[in-house]
Amino acid sequence: MEQSELFQTAVQKAKAGERDQAQEMLLKLVEKEPNHELAWLWLSQLVADPEDKIIALENALTINPQRRQTQTRLHQLRQKYTAANQLPNQQFSTNGASHIHSFTSEEARFTEISQLFAAGDIAGGRQQLASFLRRYSDHEAGWWLMVQHADSQTNLLIGLDHLLRLNSTHPEAPKMLGGIKPTREEFLQMGRLYERLERWETAVTYYKRALKSPSNADRLLAQKRLPLVQEQLKLAKIKFTSPTATVLRLAAGPTILYAMLVLIQAGLKPTQASPMLCLGNLAFLGGMLLFSGLTYAPEHPWLQQLRESAVFPNNTFLRLISLMLILLPILLLILLAVTRLLNFQLDLTSP
Repeated sequence: MEQSELFQTAVQKAKAGERDQAQEMLLKLVEKEPNHELAWLWLSQLVADPEDKIIALENALTINPQRRQTQTRLHQLRQKYTAANQLPNQQFSTNGASHIHSFTSEEARFTEISQLFAAGDIAGGRQQLASFLRRYSDHEAGWWLMVQHADSQTNLLIGLDHLLRLNSTHPEAPKMLGGIKPTREEFLQMGRLYERLERWETAVTYYKRALKSPSNADRLLAQKRLPLVQEQLKLAKIKFTSPTATVLRLAAGPTILYAMLVLIQAGLKPTQASPMLCLGNLAFLGGMLLFSGLTYAPEHPWLQQLRESAVFPNNTFLRLISLMLILLPILLLILLAVTRLLNFQLDLTSP
């Protein structure tokens, strides 16, 4: 029976009330096609154990992290299950003082499982760890232990997915992921893992490979995720300059232009430049720095210090000062240029 037919038959049996048969068929389906999102969602409705419901929803959410209904239902189930299984804090009195027992049953159980692996009982450790993670699905150290002792590459990828969902900056996960040689059926999952690590370029590569996957579901998911990751890749390549560098760059151009006008006014002889215009050039630079800072970096620390002083109470006052520092040197340059033109007499009668 084809996978699509198997799924449709299972759904029909579930709607007809034949829950056990539907559940059995869906389990066979997800064993052959672990990325079948709808099969996991139907399983979450059919299984009776809350732990199994949570696992089914987690698998569905791994396949499609964007489905809000799955996120909401998983959150509700986790809260309900945690509240039902949470043990009260054990308190005891020592020398008249009350203390809280800090070593929880979760930590004690995980310690026992770790000791199984340390003693060489790998098979028993895996079995106990799988049961532990069904109950404590947010246990980061547990998933890392699962990754270290995975019995297959499929389980290794599942463990890494849970681990990186809990902690995308786990220091050992990238090294573990880099040693994996994925099959064609695992390209989509590899893309998702590198996306969690924010290694966008590698994620794009695997999503492109997943577009040729033999699984139609994988191709559709890769087609959906690829544009989003490509957009993140473009954003990652954008280099942002510091606010100080931006202010200096914006102030430098007009200041250099003003200096060139002063030099022209002096007949291209720097030694004959007017001292007033040289001072005006410095004032012009200060005005441009202040104006650029207020326009493009108003929260810069040096502007905040100015605003906190009694002399410069607010941005409006600072902006007026910047305009004065810019306009006064320009007016001085124009005035000196006009004066020089008036003093210049052109003799048109000389041969």
